[in-house]
Amino acid sequence: MSKGKQLWPGDEMLAFFRAHIRRETSLDSDTTEKLAAALTRATNRMLVWEVPVEVEEAPPAAVPAQPQKSDEIQERHDRAENFNPYLFSALVALAKHGSEGLMLRLKDIKTAENLRAFAEAQHVPVDPSLKRTDEIRKAIVAGVERRLADRKAAAS
Repeated sequence: MSKGKQLWPGDEMLAFFRAHIRRETSLDSDTTEKLAAALTRATNRMLVWEVPVEVEEAPPAAVPAQPQKSDEIQERHDRAENFNPYLFSALVALAKHGSEGLMLRLKDIKTAENLRAFAEAQHVPVDPSLKRTDEIRKAIVAGVERRLADRKAAAS
């Protein structure tokens, strides 16, 4: 099997999505561009084995540098605007200090909005139906424990 090629958000990834959409669908040009741009914004990086010929020949196109956030996420970030969700790494706190240590760090975060912003920034899924801060903290700890267990399993 040949070595894959890693694509990052930008012109090359946009061209990759555009070429595949054109080849596999009958969408009009505007819809193709919108879908390719949305997929590029939603993808951090990807490893591909098949690069369409059109990608190598495609002229560069403008892609927004910053992914656009949905209204709900943007509203949450606006409410938590003075909060730094990268204050500490939840994964490192769990690995070094255990679940109790992580819970102590999370108790410094007082509002549900800030806890949700923290969880989102740390890539920890939290059920949107949870409303109380102590429930959200428990969900964050459980999610980080799953991530750490997944990393340890992948490393073994």
